[in-house]
Amino acid sequence: MPETGTSINRGNRPPRGNGEGLARASPLPTTCCKTMNEQKQDEYPIGNLGLVMIGFALLAIICMLLWFGVSQKEKPTNLDAVTTILGEPREIPPFTLLDHHGNPFTQANLRGQWTFLYFGYTACPDVCPTTLGALTRADRLLRAEPGGTHPKFVFISVDPERDAPEQLARYVPYFNPNFLGVTGAEEEIANLARPLGVVYRRVYGDDSESSYIMDHSASISLVDPQGRMAAVLSPPHDASAIARNFREIASRFEGVSADGRDRAKE
Repeated sequence: MPETGTSINRGNRPPRGNGEGLARASPLPTTCCKTMNEQKQDEYPIGNLGLVMIGFALLAIICMLLWFGVSQKEKPTNLDAVTTILGEPREIPPFTLLDHHGNPFTQANLRGQWTFLYFGYTACPDVCPTTLGALTRADRLLRAEPGGTHPKFVFISVDPERDAPEQLARYVPYFNPNFLGVTGAEEEIANLARPLGVVYRRVYGDDSESSYIMDHSASISLVDPQGRMAAVLSPPHDASAIARNFREIASRFEGVSADGRDRAKE
């Protein structure tokens, strides 16, 4: 009979106890007897450098989310898809043209008020009359608002060979007496059209070189009171959308003075 207090170990089973006793009883090396936590640390080593990299990644994600939220708040929310606001207004280089009254038309004429610029020509069969009609209706909608900001409308000919100031004086006021027609040398017209992203070319017919049409962009450029391109309106053009989008864009610039300073901070 075994003595009192002595544990019985039947067979070859190792004695019960903590991990240290198990390690002593086992013929295997002690490295095989690591705890589960120690094994996980060996299999997935992170270390201080890994933690730092994870922290930087999380910080970058947070910064991107904050930037996205702020940028969305800065954008007007009521603009139609056909209207694009430039992230930074685009400077317009010097140019010298003539209006349909025979007066010079330069950069100075684009400063001090909002200006819609549309490029076309008087012999245009469809797009130009349709667009000028939409601009005329938009002009009426904006003028019907007392005390509101009112823009200038300028029609610039891309066909100076046939569109002299006298021709524009007959054509442009037919749509709206408040509109201004502008023409000039081909090089000067290109100097204004190029930074606005307006393209055009002469397409000759089969009859002769005197028979041609002008293939040109149908977009409308909006110039801010500092004489910089601020937005582009793409076709199709709707009078209500033009007026609504202009009000939205102009309200965004209300706190900016003519020299670019924020009046709210002065």
